[in-house]
Amino acid sequence: MKRTSLAVLMIALALVALAAPMAFAQAPAPKVTINGLIDNLMSYSQNTSNQNGGTFNRNEDLWYARTRGRFDIVGEVGKAKAVFGIEIDTAWGQTGSADTNQAGLGVGKQCLGCTSSWDLNTDSQAVIEVKWLYVEFPLPLIPVPTTVRVGAQPFGAASSYKLAAYTTGDFAGVNVVSQITPNVKLIGTYVQVEEALTGTDTAPFPTTTTPSGILSTQVRGDDFAYIFSPEITPFKGLDIKPVFSMFYAQGTTNGAARQGRGGINTSTAFTGSAGDFRGSMNEYRYTAGLDARLRMGPFSLDPTFMYQFGNRAVITPADSAACTAAGTCFSFTGAAPGQRKYADISAFLVDVRAGFQLGPLLIEGLVMHTSGNKARNSTLDTVSYYQPLTTDTGYLADWGTSMTSLGIDYFNAHNEGAGRIAYPGVSIGWDKYGRTQIGAKATYAITPALSVMGGANAHWTAEEVDRNGVATAGAGINPIFNGATPRDRSRFIGTELMALITYRFAPGLVWDNQFGYLFAAENGALDAVTDPTAGGQNVNNPWMLTSRIRFTF
Repeated sequence: MKRTSLAVLMIALALVALAAPMAFAQAPAPKVTINGLIDNLMSYSQNTSNQNGGTFNRNEDLWYARTRGRFDIVGEVGKAKAVFGIEIDTAWGQTGSADTNQAGLGVGKQCLGCTSSWDLNTDSQAVIEVKWLYVEFPLPLIPVPTTVRVGAQPFGAASSYKLAAYTTGDFAGVNVVSQITPNVKLIGTYVQVEEALTGTDTAPFPTTTTPSGILSTQVRGDDFAYIFSPEITPFKGLDIKPVFSMFYAQGTTNGAARQGRGGINTSTAFTGSAGDFRGSMNEYRYTAGLDARLRMGPFSLDPTFMYQFGNRAVITPADSAACTAAGTCFSFTGAAPGQRKYADISAFLVDVRAGFQLGPLLIEGLVMHTSGNKARNSTLDTVSYYQPLTTDTGYLADWGTSMTSLGIDYFNAHNEGAGRIAYPGVSIGWDKYGRTQIGAKATYAITPALSVMGGANAHWTAEEVDRNGVATAGAGINPIFNGATPRDRSRFIGTELMALITYRFAPGLVWDNQFGYLFAAENGALDAVTDPTAGGQNVNNPWMLTSRIRFTF
């Protein structure tokens, strides 16, 4: 017994001795750093119709300047860190009835994307946007190195190497990265899109508030997504990233994840005679694909393929109809209101980019295509247009175009409006019709600090656009299902030119000058439609010139 007791005591002392260095070791000293950027830019554009959401059919110009500040405060203790990211976007000169668009402080119309504007005094209240607030730490008790990120955070490469092929921007949720081997990394992401805090608390239609006092139109569903995207490096120079994601939406959901198309506003649920806004539009959307990047000496290749499948249940809203002065009326949805329709989802995206470096000259090419719905398809039975979870209007923002994607003036490009075909901003395709694009560009480094780029792109829709349909905000082009109106269809969008001069004139300072011009096709798919009897109307060619000085620290 004595030997046993002694053995137990020695083991206990050994454990205490091992634990003591851990308990009494000095903790790593906390470290706080701040990094970010400040952009000052000025932009002149014609016929972009961005601020008023109207048509391209009238001549207009816009000349303005603004400032963006983006700051990340990073606190670190050992390998754990916390990040607080903020952003400020302000136009030069008061743009509305007040300096801020924050409710309760005086609402004034600001430049698109801005939170405020500076008048002669420049004092602006409540204009700071919180972008990130997350904690990142190594996960203990795991046999492989694993890092967890929790909170409001950037997507980064959570779904693809390529910018905005499926996700980009920010989200609230959890991201887990496990380094299985030096060549294999597992990545899992959970995204909370919307949250139902009131359970089954709903009100009979048309009562406007629930028993708890919440507006019926504000009751949200439990919308979420998960993404699995391992990274595999078979050999140096080749990275492969398979992707699988599921997105579930219950009723009204975020407009970045689902946009109204085919005359049906599918981002907002319709209750009919029932009170539950969440039960009238349920969707299960699955996305599976493969992203890759290959680097072999001067050659680069970046192919991406995504396929979507699933289903969407929709209760059809009241049919919107347009009547001419002669009394002829046209139906747009092709379905009676209050019907439950089940749509099968089947869509895909292909994006292939390649480059070749010849000394100071880099030559690059782009071919991309997304599927789409036909002109007379209201999307109630079939959804054939590709839907990313969120692009944050960033798809092809890294390609160099500024008319059909965001350029260095990332607030001023074609914006979806009520008077024209929906531009691929929050989505990737043109409205429900899909998208085909072929582009080429060349970049020449005159010096290590000075480079010039020039290129051209041709744009089509995958399916023909009905130019006799009627464009509606939040619902895209309304196809016409009755009446004797002659069909007038087109697929060609136009030809876009792009140019960029970049000068890194001091440490941390870059001066970018970008030019974009779109030769819109005559009687083409971009033509705005306002009257089903009038047909399309030729658009004016939009163009934009932007100069930006960026300081990064």
